[in-house]
Amino acid sequence: MEFMGKLGSVLLTVYTVLVAYRVVFYILGFFSKGKTYPEAKKLHTYGIVIAARNEERVIGKLLESIRAQDYDPALLRVYVVADNCTDGTADIARSYGARVYERHDPQRARKGWALEWLFEQIRRDYGIESVDAYLFFDADNLLARDFISQLNRAFDHSGDIAVGYRNIKNFDTNFISASYGIHFYEATVSMHRPRAILGLSTHIAGTGYAMSSRLLRDGWHWTCLTEDTQLCLSGIARGVRIEFCEAAEFYDEQPYTVPVMLRQRLRWAKGRLACFFLLFPQLIRGIFTSRERKFSCYDMLFYILPYSLISALASVIYSVAKFISGLLAAQAPLEALTAPFAALPGLLSALAVSWLGIVAEGALVVLRERRHIRCGAGKLLLYVLLWPFFALTGVPVSIVSLFMRVRWKPIRHDKSIAIEELEKTAVK
Repeated sequence: MEFMGKLGSVLLTVYTVLVAYRVVFYILGFFSKGKTYPEAKKLHTYGIVIAARNEERVIGKLLESIRAQDYDPALLRVYVVADNCTDGTADIARSYGARVYERHDPQRARKGWALEWLFEQIRRDYGIESVDAYLFFDADNLLARDFISQLNRAFDHSGDIAVGYRNIKNFDTNFISASYGIHFYEATVSMHRPRAILGLSTHIAGTGYAMSSRLLRDGWHWTCLTEDTQLCLSGIARGVRIEFCEAAEFYDEQPYTVPVMLRQRLRWAKGRLACFFLLFPQLIRGIFTSRERKFSCYDMLFYILPYSLISALASVIYSVAKFISGLLAAQAPLEALTAPFAALPGLLSALAVSWLGIVAEGALVVLRERRHIRCGAGKLLLYVLLWPFFALTGVPVSIVSLFMRVRWKPIRHDKSIAIEELEKTAVK
């Protein structure tokens, strides 16, 4: 037991040293302005890709926000894959002029597979490289009026992939949707913004990104539970550059009920773990074989490393082993049986300290990103106090995901909000 305790302390120290660079990230992310990009040398042509499943409540608002862009509409094509739909999603998309492909394959009902099939159709009908790049959105997204023109600057600079600023259109629904928002704002402060300032690649989270058609020449082949993570890690391992463009703002709808939140986060946990085992050898190889991308590979390795899950499992194993060894010690069986109850005050104290620490982190994040948050001060304070529930459930959800067969399931979106409504409520 003593050896295990010392080993745990050594591993924790090593891990802390290896990720100490993140302190610099936090400082830059909190105090620095976002990276700006010069005017693009070219107005690129884009194929706008939307994967939708029974999204008739929201897809029209996304297509309206695409129509309202300050970008030349002649340079844009909209492709919608209506994946196993049983509602009017396809008809609504067609009414806005989108090129719609209806797919019916309930055995392979997953976004990654839907995109794989869609690009096969695009190759057949138009040719994948008939546009310079593709923009990826979900049907619940909304785009700020200058989203494409701003993202075009970053894409023109990178030439590979450019990611926009993710905002939340239903932040103030309740503390669950707000917690998602704080989670994504924290990612901007601690990862996206500092990486952009330092000239490093960032990660893809969901949608709102442009990807060169050159990288899709052979089609779409990222089909795991978290296809965005798979695409990101495999790309960076191969030297693909991913720019973060803070000025390109888009919105999405987040879950606002506990069951849906847990279901989605189970998928995230399972998918991220699968991506880690699939791609960490490529990231390690990139660290030691490529001068240009070595730090981005290093950074992404620790971004995807399931350290919290590993440490939690180690703590559980250590506690169980200590409990069993106490039972086997003839001199103190009763003490071993009561040990978990004796440790309860310490566990509660540690939980309280963690809760307060996460509240403090959340407060700093919303202070930094306040101009993006559409929520009254009173509600915002309450949501910051409650958001540790979201943060602290991540580890138990990850543990549970190890023993569950997780399948991709669509999340119902019903917040039919127009981009004009969000602009009216913008925080000045």
